[in-house]
Amino acid sequence: MKSSLLEVIDAVLQRLEDPAQTAENESSIRVWLAGQGYSRRDIDAAMRIVFPRGGEASAPRGVATSAPMRHLVQYEFSRLTPEARSALARLDMHGLVEPREREFLIERLMQMEGDIDLDALDFVLSTVLCTTRNAESQSTLLSTMEGYGPTMH
Repeated sequence: MKSSLLEVIDAVLQRLEDPAQTAENESSIRVWLAGQGYSRRDIDAAMRIVFPRGGEASAPRGVATSAPMRHLVQYEFSRLTPEARSALARLDMHGLVEPREREFLIERLMQMEGDIDLDALDFVLSTVLCTTRNAESQSTLLSTMEGYGPTMH
């Protein structure tokens, strides 16, 4: 029996990165590892590390699970000031808004008259998204929007 946990983790990551292995899930990888001669204890430990939330629905560590950054259409781009665009991009880049929240936020911003600056974004963010979040999350959203990195306590 093979016993090194690092060997098991390397084998799992190589299996996941192999383009020939499409639609791999945790159970198929477990069967494959058992066939390779790894112990059940090492397989369980490796699965907890590679799939941290312990399920097939979660992605392996190191694999991005957030939606790709949304590109603004010309109308939206022209309505937002450069400061508002960069603040929106920071929120998106740090994963502080879900894709559906981002769409709702942009939709509300486009309903406003005139150019949309940082103050308008702050207003919509405060009234639309921050009302559903706790104080720490609100503080993180607003400080990230203003240009500071997200600070979680």
